[in-house]
Amino acid sequence: MTPTPNPPLRAVALAAALASLASPAVAEPDYQQDLNALPIEQLLNLEIITASKFAQKISEAPSSVSVITADDIRRFGYRSLADILRSVRGVYVTDDRNYSYVGTRGSGRPGDFNTRLLILVDGRRLNDMVYDQGAVGTEFPIDVSLVERVEFVPGPGSAMYGSSAFFGVVNVITKTGAALQGTTLAASAASAATRKARIATGFGYTNGLDLLLGASWLERKGGDQYFPEYDDGAPNFGVARQLDHDLYKRAFARLSWGGFSASAYAGRRTKGIPTASYGQQFNDPRSQTSDEYVSASAAWQAALSPTLEVHAGVNLRNYRYQGTYIYVADSATVNIDAAESRTVSTELRLLSTAFRNHKIIAGAEYASDHKRTMINYDLAPYASYLLSERPKKRAGLYVQDEFRLGERLILNAGLRHDHDDEGGGNSNPRLALIYKAAAHSTLKALYGTAFRSPNSYERHYATSTGYKLNPGLKPERIQTYELIGEYFPSENFRATASLFQYRLTDLVALTTDPLDSRLFHSNIDSARSKGAEFEAEWLRNDGSSLKTSISLQYAHNGTSGEWLSNSPRQLFKLNYAKPLWGDTLRAALECQFTSRRRTTAGGQVGGFGLVNLTVLSGALGKHVELSASIYNLLGKHYADSASEEHYDSGSPARYLNAIAQDGRSWRIQASYTFR
Repeated sequence: MTPTPNPPLRAVALAAALASLASPAVAEPDYQQDLNALPIEQLLNLEIITASKFAQKISEAPSSVSVITADDIRRFGYRSLADILRSVRGVYVTDDRNYSYVGTRGSGRPGDFNTRLLILVDGRRLNDMVYDQGAVGTEFPIDVSLVERVEFVPGPGSAMYGSSAFFGVVNVITKTGAALQGTTLAASAASAATRKARIATGFGYTNGLDLLLGASWLERKGGDQYFPEYDDGAPNFGVARQLDHDLYKRAFARLSWGGFSASAYAGRRTKGIPTASYGQQFNDPRSQTSDEYVSASAAWQAALSPTLEVHAGVNLRNYRYQGTYIYVADSATVNIDAAESRTVSTELRLLSTAFRNHKIIAGAEYASDHKRTMINYDLAPYASYLLSERPKKRAGLYVQDEFRLGERLILNAGLRHDHDDEGGGNSNPRLALIYKAAAHSTLKALYGTAFRSPNSYERHYATSTGYKLNPGLKPERIQTYELIGEYFPSENFRATASLFQYRLTDLVALTTDPLDSRLFHSNIDSARSKGAEFEAEWLRNDGSSLKTSISLQYAHNGTSGEWLSNSPRQLFKLNYAKPLWGDTLRAALECQFTSRRRTTAGGQVGGFGLVNLTVLSGALGKHVELSASIYNLLGKHYADSASEEHYDSGSPARYLNAIAQDGRSWRIQASYTFR
C-alpha cells in the first residue's frame, strides 16, 4: 500500500513551470517594505494578525509575539521551518533524524509529534487529525523561500483557535505574487550529497489580481550514523549505513483578487530511519516513513458597512502517512503502519467597531474529519493487526473584545467554546491588560487557559499484542500567567522582558497496564513550568543589526517535582548581520546555546553552543543572488534526547539515550530572477 504520487502535486508543479514561460508585462508594483529596514519604533507598531485573527499593533497584541521575516530567512540561511523556530526566543528544537520536535519554555517531550503546538499556513490549520502532528521539518509542505514571515505567539491560544493551541501558535504567512514580480530559478548543493532545485513565479496586476506559483525538489543521500548503544561488534559496529536519506517534492499556488483569495499546496516526503525505532531491526535499508500533505482553501472578506467586516472561508485537507518497518533480521516480512485523515472545515467571523472604544470579533467554526483511518499489517505473508476508522465532527464558537479604557489602557478579553464527538465540550478564556506606562514603554498582564483533545492515535491505536485503546481519555489542560514589559527608548533599540508560569494537568502519556502488560495512553501526568525571557534588538545606521535573547526556565513534574526530560534550563541566542559591501555583499552570524537536558532513558545530554555563518551576495546585480552557509561552524559534537520509541529488536531491546546531530556542514545556493 505504498502511496501513489498525488495528482495535485504534479498539477501545481506543471502550472508553475508553464507560468514561468509566460511573463506578462505589467506595471511595476510597489514592493513590500523590508521589515528589517524599519526602525524599531515602527516595528513595535507593525501589524500582526495571529494573536487575535485581525490586524493589530504588535505592541498591543495580547502576547509577546516574535516575527521572523523573509529577509531573516535569506540572510541567516534558514532551510526549514524548524531552522526558523530555532531562532525564536524561548524555543528549542529536537531532531531524531526522522522528525523535528519543538519545545517552548522548557516543555518539549521528544516524540510527541508537536501535538501541543498549532501550526497554521495563512491562518489555516496544518496539524493532521490522526496524530495531530505539527510538521516543521522537511515534511513541512511549503518551501521557506515562499514565506513572507512567520509569527509565533507563545502561550495558550485556545480562546481563538481551539484544540492544540496549547503552548503556542505558529502562523506561516506566504508571499504575494507582487512581492516576487517575476520568475526565480534556484539550485543548491549541500553536505551529505544534498541537491535542491526550485522555481517560483509571481505577478501583481494593476487590476488587483495577484498570483504566486512555486515548486521545489530536494534529495539528500545522507551519511553513516553511529549509535553506541547498538555497537555490539560485527557486522556493522553500531553504524547505520546510508539510512539518513531524505527526498521531498513540494508545490504551492496562491491567487487573490479583491476580497477573494484561494490557495493550494501539496508536499510529499520520504525519509530513511537510521535509529531502528519501535523495535525494528537495526541497519535495514528498507526502513522508512512517508508523509503527504495536500490542502486547498478559499476565502472571501469584505466590508459590509464602515464598522462591520465579514470573513468566510472553507478549507479541504488531506494527510497520508506510511511507515515501512522491519522487525525481524534477514526476513522478507515487511510491516506497514499507515494512517490517513481527510477534513473539510469552514469558518465565518465578523469584526465590528460599531461601539465606541470596542473592537469585537466573533466567529464560528465547523469541521468534519470524515476520514481518520489507521491500519497496520504485514506483507508476504499478509497478516492484519489494526484497522481503525473513526470519523469525527468538531465545532467552535468564539468572541473577543479589545476594549480601550483610555489612551493608555486596553483590556483584551476573549472566550471560546469547543465541542467534538469524542472530547465533549471545552471553554477557554483569555484576558490581557495592556498599559502604556510611558511614551516608550508598555506593560502587559496575561491570563489564559487552553486544552488539547487526545488524538485518534492516542485513543484508538490498538494491536493484538502490544497496544490497546483508551477511548475515555480526557483533554489535556493548561493554565498560564504572564507579565511582559516592552521598552523602546529610541527608534533603533527595543527590549522585552517576560515572566511566566504554566500549570499543566491531565497530560497524556504512554503507560503499561499491570494486568496484561500491554501499553496504552492515559491521563497520568501533570507539570509546572516557570521562567523568564529577555530580548533586545539594535539597528544601526550602517545597516547592521543585532538581536539577542536569554531564556531561563524550569519545568518539573507536578507530582514528583522531578526535572522534566528534554527541558533545558537556559537558552541563549544571538543574531548579527552586517553589510560588507553595500547591498552587494552581506554576512550574517548566528549563535545558539542550549543547556544540558535529561533524557527519557534516565541519562543526560550535555549543553552545546552552535555558530552558523551565511554570506549573501548579489554580485551580478538584481537578477542573480549567491549565498554560502556553514552550519555548526566550529564543528561542535552534540546530541539530542531520544524518546521512548527509540529501541531496536534485540533481546533484550536496546534503548537509545541520545541521538548525535550533524557536525560542520555547508550549503551553497544560486538563484536567477527574470523580471
